[in-house]
Amino acid sequence: MKNTNPYIRFILTILFALTLQTGVSQIVCADVEIVPNTGEQSDFVFDSFGKYIAGITYHGAAKIRIKVDDQIPPNPNCKWMLTMSVENNPSAGTALDEWEELASYGTGSADIPKINILEMRIKNGCATSPVDGVFQNMNDNGDFIEIIENTGIRVDAGSCIVNVNGPGSYLTNYEEFSFTVDFKITPGFSSEPGIYQLQIKFDLVEVP
Repeated sequence: MKNTNPYIRFILTILFALTLQTGVSQIVCADVEIVPNTGEQSDFVFDSFGKYIAGITYHGAAKIRIKVDDQIPPNPNCKWMLTMSVENNPSAGTALDEWEELASYGTGSADIPKINILEMRIKNGCATSPVDGVFQNMNDNGDFIEIIENTGIRVDAGSCIVNVNGPGSYLTNYEEFSFTVDFKITPGFSSEPGIYQLQIKFDLVEVP
């Protein structure tokens, strides 16, 4: 075992973002937004050998609620996509495939944890995401997962099938327009003890 101190802390900063197609307003939808559009943080502390081996899972670590309003009169092209991406602050010298190191507790030559030890699972009541209920990971800074894909085809709310992407709201179609995200980290024993950080960003984008 390479660790000199059985303690690793991982900080996930969860960011919610709305990407507008123009600087002022939407093009084909009246409004698209994630509610609430405020950041959150999940803190994973590995302070026992059992946690290193089994990992830690935070169920419901992030809640995403979507609200998409159509124009008046309605625009048949109003549709959207939702993605999740990873950022590790490469401008600070972080390697593309590693967590950003905030503090080191070790003096040995163990490795900085890789991004891919973080697993993410997205789900909702209608299984609208093509990756619903499946743990996935990303490898490098900037990698992303499409929660709702940009297929070019509009699927209206109320159908409760995969890739619903038309106008609607978590208030009226909760099973389709809300998502729960679970995070799991299993570091094993090869990582240098310390404090590490990643940012997980959710982007809601209209797709004319």
